[in-house]
Amino acid sequence: MRRAAAAVSALLVAGVLGVVLLGVARRYLLGVPLSWTDELASVLFIWLVFWTAALAVPLREHVSFDLLTDALPARARRWIAIVTSLVVAMALLAALPKTIEYVAFLWRERTAALQWRLDFVYACFPLFIGTAGLAFLADAVRQCLRRS
Repeated sequence: MRRAAAAVSALLVAGVLGVVLLGVARRYLLGVPLSWTDELASVLFIWLVFWTAALAVPLREHVSFDLLTDALPARARRWIAIVTSLVVAMALLAALPKTIEYVAFLWRERTAALQWRLDFVYACFPLFIGTAGLAFLADAVRQCLRRS
């Protein structure tokens, strides 16, 4: 599943690049700008970031600040990892219903150039919040089950 998600991420990168190049070519080579290219590149980039963070990049590969915890004994590091993962998971999963509600509320608004509904544009955000919450919860369980 992660490989399929990474393939979608690669397609999104290609899409952003293609739309930006099209916009630049039309604006600077032909002198006829397209108003929708900037908007489409922005929407594709939003989806690229949240899709990739949610589904293509494992939690252990996300940026983390572990300078202080690396100085601690292994047992303390493990408990800090468990507590931190549980707190983050609870916060994300608690925010999920309101996040879904707000994104659903955005159906009333549309993008300027393409007239796309904003609930579709930002549908990737609840996906990210839910998936990240579950990933942190799974990490806490994995840390609890790990032998030290």
